[in-house]
Amino acid sequence: MTNLALVNLDDLKVLMSEQAIPNEVWGTKQAADFLEISVSTCKKEALNGKIPAVKIGADWKFSSIALFELVAKRRLNR
Repeated sequence: MTNLALVNLDDLKVLMSEQAIPNEVWGTKQAADFLEISVSTCKKEALNGKIPAVKIGADWKFSSIALFELVAKRRLNR
């Protein structure tokens, strides 16, 4: 017996990439470099909720997987 599943290709690409990219915690500089924006813009967008992040004390922390998914979704919405 063969089982078939209908899967959204974009969801599958994100799932596959999650397995290829380790989930790391990045600081603001690493996140800004990945997103190709300035550190100040990165902090402002994190504060406004446009970038997934957590503020611990005075520092922002970013999940590498969450940022990859954000970039992937932005590319799909173009």
